[in-house]
Amino acid sequence: MVSPARITVSSGRLEGNTTPDGRVRAFLGVPYAAPPVGELRWRPPQPVQPWSGTRSAQRHAPSAPQPLVPSNSLYCGGEREFSEDCLYLNVWTGPAGDVGRPVLVWLHFGGFQFGSASNPLYDGTVLAREGATVVGVNYRLGRLGFLAHPALSAESDHGVSGNFGMLDQIAALQWVRDNVEAFGGDPTKVTVMGVSAGGHSVHNLRASDLASGLFHRAVVHSGPGVAPVLHGPGHPANPQSLAAGEQAGSEVADLLGVRTAAQLRSVPAEALAEVVLPRAEGPWTFDLSPGASASMHIFDSAYPVVDGYVLRESPLTAYESGRALDVPMIVGNVGNEGSGLPCLTRLRDYHEYVHREYGPHADRLLRLYPAASDGDVPAASRALEADRVFVWSGWTAARLQSRGGGCPIRHYMFLRQPPIGADSDVAEKSFAAAFHGADLPYLFGTYDVWNWPWTAADRTLGRQLRAAWLAFADTGDPTSGDSSLQLPSWPEFAEDAPTTMVWGLPAPIVSDVISRERMAAFDEINKTVEDATT
Repeated sequence: MVSPARITVSSGRLEGNTTPDGRVRAFLGVPYAAPPVGELRWRPPQPVQPWSGTRSAQRHAPSAPQPLVPSNSLYCGGEREFSEDCLYLNVWTGPAGDVGRPVLVWLHFGGFQFGSASNPLYDGTVLAREGATVVGVNYRLGRLGFLAHPALSAESDHGVSGNFGMLDQIAALQWVRDNVEAFGGDPTKVTVMGVSAGGHSVHNLRASDLASGLFHRAVVHSGPGVAPVLHGPGHPANPQSLAAGEQAGSEVADLLGVRTAAQLRSVPAEALAEVVLPRAEGPWTFDLSPGASASMHIFDSAYPVVDGYVLRESPLTAYESGRALDVPMIVGNVGNEGSGLPCLTRLRDYHEYVHREYGPHADRLLRLYPAASDGDVPAASRALEADRVFVWSGWTAARLQSRGGGCPIRHYMFLRQPPIGADSDVAEKSFAAAFHGADLPYLFGTYDVWNWPWTAADRTLGRQLRAAWLAFADTGDPTSGDSSLQLPSWPEFAEDAPTTMVWGLPAPIVSDVISRERMAAFDEINKTVEDATT
């Protein structure tokens, strides 16, 4: 019989779970900060109050309040228990006595609006069995995590508001620094990594002085955050200014009929989330099932802000200036990032949007992302936004880091299309391909989350991917892993001779698969934006 896992952290004793083979211990729902409720809503995370006795760490804690994603979507994590008391993390590690393990701190997807560390895709058992200590982090989301407002800024010692969820991530990294050694992790080998909004968060953390020294490597899966600043729909390509965040927060407060910080804190979370700003209305839809779509309102007001304190500048500016925290990084994308984005459905709307948002660049983009009829528009509009928000971001982060002469950067593309079964009811099945997040079951070894016809080749690809990521977490070099897996040499990225590791079948290869013409178009768009603001 396997004994429960017990461990002592800075705030008290925990009892977790041990796998039947005794090789992995899991501690779930571990508090890393005080509950951000009542007077602590919209305040920086506070220390955990120590507890007496032994606290159970055998089940996931509630997720941050959030809109529900349809259960048949690729982006549904199964969350059904929600609370403002959400600052918890999960740890998977090896058996007692196993020390010096590289640490992977995982930040989840969800556009800063939904998702959690309890998503079964992020179960760290396989990675822990293969040598890592894995830490999955919940952080405040939506308006509870990222609302800026003048009244909230006025009560801050630093005159800022809006980055509460980002402060949660920093508090979690501080908790890891102070406690991970008790789990067998090496506090000098912390890799912060994430997908989508989690990847965006990694870029943000690299632009924050408050995160300095808290991590030593970085991995960005499909992360926006380093892209031209536009006013288009959906996930913003870059953090907004504090003034813009405060303006949006003031609009929310006005619609609620409140003005003071105390009045804001008295608003129920449900009422706060239900406010839809007029700016959110429009023709963009999430086409998740036949005849059904979701409004854009979940993306209308609450995102990280460049406040000069938590986030001193945008990641794009930090990379351009060489001021980003200098750590080795892996950055990359999947083949179809647009699967996680909204789309347009009418040709007229598509042409109007491109001309309005991109002005003199519109004709060029309409040639690169063509649509001849309404039926072509969903794919074209998704591809355009995917390249702006995700692909150009990763490509640019790689180029800018390679110019700086600091730590090495490596770029990848994940092109394997997971084998979604013919009888699957996945909402995105018709346009999924190598969908946004397609690399996650390979990275975590969590194939069984989806009952699809996975092949032996899929499982081999996952072992190769995990070996490279674990080697990187351990040494900073993804090529230093298990030679028996026959990975090709993965050279450091260099702008004058760019290379990309293509994760696909029949085997990973080193290539260059970036669409140069499309990326060049966004280079020019970014230059136009920068010239207009200087």
